[in-house]
Amino acid sequence: MKQVWLQSIAVTLMAVIGSLLVCWGVLVFEGKPLDGEVVLLSMLSPVLLGFPIVFFLLYQKRKVRLAHLELSAAHDELAAVHRRLAEKARRDDLTGLLNRGAFVSAIDATRGHKSRGCLLVVDADNFKQINDSFGHLAGDEALRRISAAIRENVRRSDFQGRLGGEEFGIFLCGADLANAYIIAERLRQAVEAIAFAPQGREILRMTVSIGIADAPAPATFPEIMAKADKRLYEAKERGRNRVVMSAERDAA
Repeated sequence: MKQVWLQSIAVTLMAVIGSLLVCWGVLVFEGKPLDGEVVLLSMLSPVLLGFPIVFFLLYQKRKVRLAHLELSAAHDELAAVHRRLAEKARRDDLTGLLNRGAFVSAIDATRGHKSRGCLLVVDADNFKQINDSFGHLAGDEALRRISAAIRENVRRSDFQGRLGGEEFGIFLCGADLANAYIIAERLRQAVEAIAFAPQGREILRMTVSIGIADAPAPATFPEIMAKADKRLYEAKERGRNRVVMSAERDAA
């Protein structure tokens, strides 16, 4: 508000000076002497008429500018909230990984490119026993620990999601089977090393079985998932806690 007052006064002073110059020019042109009343009227007119108008216009301009700033700030805040909600809608509430829908969409988005990759399907072994013996809260904590191991052992550029229940998916963008096997084995060992003691009891050994399928560019998600599920089933059949990439290569 102080700035509006100062600007109004400055504009009014300029108007007074301009009015006096015009008045003086007219009197000189007409060959008349300076008249005190005329000079006073030339000074008062800008002050009495011009100042209120200038002040009103500047005040309205200030209000419009402030309203624009508030609207811009509200728009930015709304956009930020929208981004947070959109991101939250893509995430699994328990683990923070992508939910199944977002995970599948992320993989589908890569299908139009020539780059390939590998899909890892990770399933917690004997998970039902954790829920039955220690309750669902302990089961939830076990899933969070596994998801943390996933984050720590894959690249940030890779897609990580919870497919449902105790099953997780990892899509290694651009990876070949050899690299996928190394990453999967590292993850399996990381989960096996977790010191999980539900309810403060003895440490419970956690393990995962992992099935790997390569994802050539033309393949769709259902096709890739079917291959990875088959490898996962083989891992379970062979005793769990292992990585299966093909009938010839697996790790215990």
